[in-house]
Amino acid sequence: MKKILFIAVLSAITTACSNKKETETLDKTEVQTTEVTADPNEMLGKQWRLKELNGTPIVLDSSFEKYPYIKFNDINSASGNLGCNGFGATVEFTGSNSIKISEITSTEMACGNLEIETKFNEALQNTTNYIVSENKLYLNNNQNTTVATLEIDAN
Repeated sequence: MKKILFIAVLSAITTACSNKKETETLDKTEVQTTEVTADPNEMLGKQWRLKELNGTPIVLDSSFEKYPYIKFNDINSASGNLGCNGFGATVEFTGSNSIKISEITSTEMACGNLEIETKFNEALQNTTNYIVSENKLYLNNNQNTTVATLEIDAN
């Protein structure tokens, strides 16, 4: 009788330990494979360099003072450069990945090429949601179309 009881208890302990290890492995796997986030804190304090506008890669000529970028200073504000003119904006994060970039004000320097600058400004104003994946930031409009793709500036 003692042998049967001992075997039953040992079997129950072994099964419980095995189940716990499977759960831990599953939890670690889920965390490791999750690459996409909509956490605004992932965006803060980083300079995001513009790489694409509406699916078209950015190619700048010598008339650009700086590469266009945005930096989310905190949860409520952003600043950056549109290519020639610097800008500041109000930012509002709502929901899981919703964002509104508004009240964009920029300097008014005379610039040779304003096409990319104008399109980047429009893309920022049309952004309604975002995705951060590894070192890229995708700004999307209300149809979930990516209007701007940015990358963390390594410089």
